[in-house]
Amino acid sequence: MSKKYYIFDSDALINFHKRIFFSVIIFLFVFLVAFYRIADVMLLEKSINISNDTKQITERGNIYDRNGNLLSTTINSYSLSVNPKSLKNKNLISEKLSLIISRPNEEIFNLLNEKKTFVWLKRNISPKEHQAIIDLGEVSLKTEHTKEEEIKRIYPHGNISSHVVGYVDIDGNGLAGIERGLNETLSKGKDVYLSIDIRLQSAFREELKKTIDKFSADSGSIVAIDITTGEIIALSSFPDFDPNNRKTFTENNKLNRIIGGNYEMGSTFKPITVAMGIDMNIINSETSFDVSKPIKRGKITINDFNPHNGFFTSKEIVVNSSNIGAAKIANKIGKKNQINFFKKIGFYEKIELEIIESVKPYTNPNHWGEIETMTIGYGHGFMVTPLHLISAYASLINDGKRLNPTFLKDNIEINKTQIIKHETSDYFIKLLRAVVLETEYTGPRVKIEGYEIGGKTGTAELINESGLYQKDMNLTSFIGVFPTSKPKYIVLAMVENPKKIKEENNNITGASVAAPLVKSIISRMIEILSIPRSNSIEILKADISPEYIKNHNVTF
Repeated sequence: MSKKYYIFDSDALINFHKRIFFSVIIFLFVFLVAFYRIADVMLLEKSINISNDTKQITERGNIYDRNGNLLSTTINSYSLSVNPKSLKNKNLISEKLSLIISRPNEEIFNLLNEKKTFVWLKRNISPKEHQAIIDLGEVSLKTEHTKEEEIKRIYPHGNISSHVVGYVDIDGNGLAGIERGLNETLSKGKDVYLSIDIRLQSAFREELKKTIDKFSADSGSIVAIDITTGEIIALSSFPDFDPNNRKTFTENNKLNRIIGGNYEMGSTFKPITVAMGIDMNIINSETSFDVSKPIKRGKITINDFNPHNGFFTSKEIVVNSSNIGAAKIANKIGKKNQINFFKKIGFYEKIELEIIESVKPYTNPNHWGEIETMTIGYGHGFMVTPLHLISAYASLINDGKRLNPTFLKDNIEINKTQIIKHETSDYFIKLLRAVVLETEYTGPRVKIEGYEIGGKTGTAELINESGLYQKDMNLTSFIGVFPTSKPKYIVLAMVENPKKIKEENNNITGASVAAPLVKSIISRMIEILSIPRSNSIEILKADISPEYIKNHNVTF
């Protein structure tokens, strides 16, 4: 008799439950595996999206000039490697590579002969180098990313804007210039638009280099500011460096002399001394001083470069650049008033700037007696940066309102603090205009018909590391403003240690070296910025005879 199974049979029920249990277990296992894989993919995609978002956020911003010309950007970069064992014709390859990657042929040849299967030839090659290597068609040469994505900061204009733009380290962190000063902004991926004009930058560097070469000078610098906004529209300091080539990064080349060097600025201080006395009502335009005799205090004697007779008014002191006259005005003003005025025009503080390498003036804190008060009146014994000097001039010209310089375009943070009276500002401009109109040597070397240029020369002996003046080693300068009827631009040029040349009758003064440079700079500005000329007729004292002056009742 056959055995029958019933649904409620205990053994059958147990087997049925087992089958159900194992089926559920298998189903749950498959479900969990599938769920895990789906979740894993979703998390991975989310991670990739986050990574991409982070990459977009942290990609360094670009730097542009005021017209949108690219000054600094980041590109994907490749590095060059080789398998020496698979390379043939190593002599020819090393010669070609030497020209492409700017590395000595001997160094490359030695690397190509190493007994290895992998050798780096150059990291972070440029796009131009990359293409040239591809064009060689040598399969053993590899151009590849050394990381998942290798990037490089490049500077399309090289030396031309190096002292303004600066540079970054290998990790992309700013080390100098705008790259350093605005590192936080750039690191967030934000672009920066500067106040400088790359066309002016190129012209300034070209003209500066011509003057340095002409006089075999050690160095030089130029800066120009828009007086109405405080924007620095161009700055050139030479020698300079190429931010794309670290071999040019010497300490001398990296020094931005406009913001990082302190100098005795010589006679460019004289108009400031006069403005100081006028604004404090200590002197007026008619106050005169005897300039015929040197001033002697102990071992110190104050002379004029060219001796003069009689009395000079404040304007005549500036026009004739009398040390004696400026010293007497300064002595009449006094040390306390002198210090207070210098504080008002910013000579006791570091200029707050987008480039943080700017330095504070050296203000002679140790000893400041009567003789120091007098010599400071004509720019000796007190050291400022060129940027401090041009900023002070710009403020005195700008209707007496304190002007803070900036490297940013359309910077809304403009200081409007009144530091001198409106009348003093007007007189200050007239002093600078008189220097061009009434001097027989400086005027013709600066004048450009129709542009109403004013300015002042400066000549001071350079100081060595021991603090001693060096004979026949001068700092020559000229600061010019135009047009004086409605001041818009101010330019300061400085040339260090020019050598005597016959062409300039062995003169190494501000008038012979720096003044013609400023004229060349202003000429280039007129051309590049399309600055219109005025209809006024300029009559220079040097251009006409004494008889003409007398017969036509000409006054200066």
